[in-house]
Amino acid sequence: MTATREHFTLEELAPGVHAAIATPDGFGLCNAGIVDLGGTSLVFDAMLTPKAGEALGRAAQRLTGRPTDLLVHSHYHGDHVRGTSALAPVRVVSTKRVRELVIERAREHLASDRAEVPAELEGLRSGRIPASPAERRILEAWYEGILATPSDLAIRPAELTLERELVIHGSRRSARVLSFGGGHSPSDVLVFLPDERIVFLGDLLASGFHPSMADGDPESLLRILAEVRGLRPDRALPGHGPVGGVPEILTLEAYVGSLQRRARERRSEGKAPTETDGELPQAPYDRWKFSQFYRKNLEFVQDRLGPSSTAGT
Repeated sequence: MTATREHFTLEELAPGVHAAIATPDGFGLCNAGIVDLGGTSLVFDAMLTPKAGEALGRAAQRLTGRPTDLLVHSHYHGDHVRGTSALAPVRVVSTKRVRELVIERAREHLASDRAEVPAELEGLRSGRIPASPAERRILEAWYEGILATPSDLAIRPAELTLERELVIHGSRRSARVLSFGGGHSPSDVLVFLPDERIVFLGDLLASGFHPSMADGDPESLLRILAEVRGLRPDRALPGHGPVGGVPEILTLEAYVGSLQRRARERRSEGKAPTETDGELPQAPYDRWKFSQFYRKNLEFVQDRLGPSSTAGT
């Protein structure tokens, strides 16, 4: 593909509030948010690559009339932080734990990704790794984006940290930067705009995509999603997928519940967590993208249950 690939499309959620929705063929992978607070511009998440981050910074400057002042890291995973350098000079905001994880794991994870991706990309293109045409587009762009990312990329951690809440006031609106703990990852951060009742959730929400759950805590995720619903948002920007709202949050809660039920059934049947051959998501989740995460999620949830009380009898 050419250098003119589109990494995201912009969707206006309210005057001065935009969602950058990752495109299937771009190097963005995750969604991002752009907010004109009035005298301060805020971007939520930096996307997968410096190339996407650079495009995001240009869009933010055009929409807000100023360079990005603040960047919120929703969590430490690479597809949300690797575009950070392209937004410099910017002040990064997150929790202390997210900051620690960026410092401890970001470089290691990039090296691991770059080492594993060539084989994954070959398997995808050869058909050895099955994927629907829609998923193949996303996965190929994901892997190509990783390979296009410099191996020596430095990801700047947060300079401003919060425990539970930081309120940022502008002349146009205020933003609540919140953390209810870790659900998708060890520490997750969201941004809530109370006047517009818009929430940016990162990977606490996926809409039409299977989430990757193995770095988090399913029970905590359900608790956090209930707290998010308590904010009574009208619009919710997920980390992956189209903008939604409370119905999409409830759908993800139901998905986690279905995994927990199936994991309990499997344990009672005497099946080991890793024996997931033949396990397929049921409707409506069978139409979701990132289908490769379903079995991994089921294994993870069952493993957390521990061994069956009837094991060995």
